[in-house]
Amino acid sequence: MPALAELLARRAGVALEALQDTASLVERELFEPSPALNKRIYIPCCSSGSPAGLVQASTVDPWQKSGKYALGWVYFTIILLVFTAAMRWYNYWNDKIRLAIHKETMEEFAKTGSPDTDYELSALSTDKSTSKFFPREGPLPSSGLEAPKEDSAVTSSRLLNIGSALCRLVFYRPIPAWRYRKEWRPIVFPSIGVITIVLAALVFVVLYCFVPQPLYWQSIRYGSPPVAVRAGMIAIAMMPWIVALGMKANFISMITGIGHERLNVLHRWLAYLFLLLSLIHTVPFYITPVWDKGGVRVFKTLFQQGFYVYGTGVAALVPTIFLCVHSLPFLRRMSYEIFVTAHVPVSILLLAMLFWHCHNYLTSWSYLFATMAIWLASYAVRLFFLNWTNPWRMSWLIGEEAAVTLLPENAIKITVPTQLRWKPGQYIYIRMPGVSVFENHPFTIASLCDDDFPSGYGEDYRDMVVVFRPFGGFTKKVLESALEHGPWHTYRAFLDGPYGGMRRNMEAFDHVVMFAGGSGVTALVSQLLNLIKRMRDGKAVTKTIQVVWAMKRPETMEWFKEELRICREFAPPDAVSCQFYITSAKRMSRGGTLVSAQTPTRPVSMIFHDKVNDIFQNVASNRYSTSSAQRHSALIKDVAQGDPEREKELREENNDRLRPLPQAHLKPASARHLTPSPGRRGNSHETTRSRSPENRVIEDTPHMPPHPTLHEKRRSRALSLDITSAQETQAAAMQQIAQLDDPKEFDFGFPTTPTEFQKNLMRFAFMPAAVKSKKTGWSTEWGRPDIPYMLKEMSTEWTGRRTCVFVCGPAGMRVDVSNAVAEMQSLVWKRKDCEEIFLHAENYAL
Repeated sequence: MPALAELLARRAGVALEALQDTASLVERELFEPSPALNKRIYIPCCSSGSPAGLVQASTVDPWQKSGKYALGWVYFTIILLVFTAAMRWYNYWNDKIRLAIHKETMEEFAKTGSPDTDYELSALSTDKSTSKFFPREGPLPSSGLEAPKEDSAVTSSRLLNIGSALCRLVFYRPIPAWRYRKEWRPIVFPSIGVITIVLAALVFVVLYCFVPQPLYWQSIRYGSPPVAVRAGMIAIAMMPWIVALGMKANFISMITGIGHERLNVLHRWLAYLFLLLSLIHTVPFYITPVWDKGGVRVFKTLFQQGFYVYGTGVAALVPTIFLCVHSLPFLRRMSYEIFVTAHVPVSILLLAMLFWHCHNYLTSWSYLFATMAIWLASYAVRLFFLNWTNPWRMSWLIGEEAAVTLLPENAIKITVPTQLRWKPGQYIYIRMPGVSVFENHPFTIASLCDDDFPSGYGEDYRDMVVVFRPFGGFTKKVLESALEHGPWHTYRAFLDGPYGGMRRNMEAFDHVVMFAGGSGVTALVSQLLNLIKRMRDGKAVTKTIQVVWAMKRPETMEWFKEELRICREFAPPDAVSCQFYITSAKRMSRGGTLVSAQTPTRPVSMIFHDKVNDIFQNVASNRYSTSSAQRHSALIKDVAQGDPEREKELREENNDRLRPLPQAHLKPASARHLTPSPGRRGNSHETTRSRSPENRVIEDTPHMPPHPTLHEKRRSRALSLDITSAQETQAAAMQQIAQLDDPKEFDFGFPTTPTEFQKNLMRFAFMPAAVKSKKTGWSTEWGRPDIPYMLKEMSTEWTGRRTCVFVCGPAGMRVDVSNAVAEMQSLVWKRKDCEEIFLHAENYAL
């Protein structure tokens, strides 16, 4: 019996092996005709013996045609891009036509006006108070001259204006921030426009994935699940757009005119959609083999070298999850520097993993190569935005020289003479190795770039000025470095930009209203100066400019006192009115501490940054020295004709070395705090001649430009800065100026300091304080501006067809202005003489 049992078992084993060999033979006969079987993607079909499920997979939604799902996303984005670009260029040419009509009108007026005879008005006495900031001979258009009434029929359509107003009525309204608890940071929602675009994209991709049927085949043996293929192809098609929206220099900004800082929010939300589609693409491959009995064995048969797609899919999914999770606002704020440092390398890793995972299936590599091309092209274009990448400039590889000035209210001004050019309202990225080697932060440019106003460095240079308050991180390091090194130290600055700016020409609007809150005025100043200059030159349609600046303390007005004085004195009569609002009357506490310019215990990081800054300064000094020594040498020798004295004289006259950088210093009112102690002033012989940093460098190093720090970076003597006392001195000086009766002194319409009773009276008065002042003049009031009421009152005096409202300030101010402008859109269809009320809101952080 045991022998019989053993014989039966042996025969059963032989039969089982034969059955397995037969199954393997059937599988080989089914799959071997195509070399693509190892990819598990394409299964050949069909024959009379093909299973019904395989026939369905090959006829209903064949794998070869799955690339059409990627094209669906491409068509969706191109339609949106074309629509946005069409609106941009329509407004652009609309503004151009209005300016051209105005220019033609001004030329006709000049022909029929008074000739250049004795009737010509002489220059005002105020023209002598500035160094030709506005041309003295510039034309001054008549304030009563209005734009022709027929320009509306030429440059716009009322139907289109009403349609635009309806859209602005909806999209200008911001969503209020939501705070779960009072001590928690509020949740800030995107704008309604961004939410609409994101929701439209979400609905499109979800419907495009799940509406076509079937979602799965009967078995994994018949091909990849259709829902997974659709989601994967749409996700791959998103990659070029995600990269383009995240780059500083990108073709989308060039076509639409929207700055990359505004497109970045779409970059983030599109990345979240990419993660969603990646998960939709991944899950079916793990679910289908479990549902289908025997599917796992057949699935493994198709992979002679292991689970190729599964492993690479996980490799691509991990960096996607990391990038999206780390980009969440609260995590990005907690570790912003880590986020900036790791974001690009991990993105490159993701692109490499996608190349590996897609394995050139369908058209996947075409989109990935397009992504790589956009990425590389954007970096190549950025070379034109960097001040240190042009080998024909003095700043090549060493950057520009920058000075740091301390302003009242703990503000900082950085002045950078540069050959870069910018437009009003744009911003720049600044990297200062002497402060932080790796940090690169954006700042709005507060100065005007114009050929009529060259820098003291030379005619090819313009003074780029940024003003900001230090809070933390890089800005705090700038303040600490300025206090550490004293006012005469300069830094090397690497600039990236400019970027951003308005998409519309502000000078094409009849009325302009500007709101600023605190340091948000930096985005307003350059726009204001440029607009007034164009009004003086007869190149602006603008009739009136109304400026509203809310600040905590009156000392803040000292930041741009000279610019405001220019606006008041050189603007056309009754064209500019400024209203300043002081929201807090608190003063700095007395008894400030002295900060030495040479601290005994200096951090190691600051010493390292000083060494880095000194390396760039030394290279710059050698470059300036070599360049100045070789200039015009042959010409000078020919003219001198061997006379050494004459040659020396000509070299001094033709020394076209760079002129000095504006000295970094505290305001004149606090200059007494910068005086060195008597023991460090040197001997009597040194004190008999001028030993300012500028003159000292010229005397000691005549071959170099007269920069205070190109050869010797800082003074050898310590400087003590009493910051608090300096600020109090500024406040006292401003009050004295405000109370002077001399009309020649410039003031802001500043009233005497009110009592508590007066403050409460103005705070609870029925009429806002702004109404009590002349709307055509300059005034300073205590309290907060009632923005909706002010805009409503201003609109009653608008006589032009188009109005631009510009705002840059904290979130509360932007919300109030946006809601007020949205409400005012009804004027477009109620009044025939009103065509457009345009809103431009700047980010307060830039």
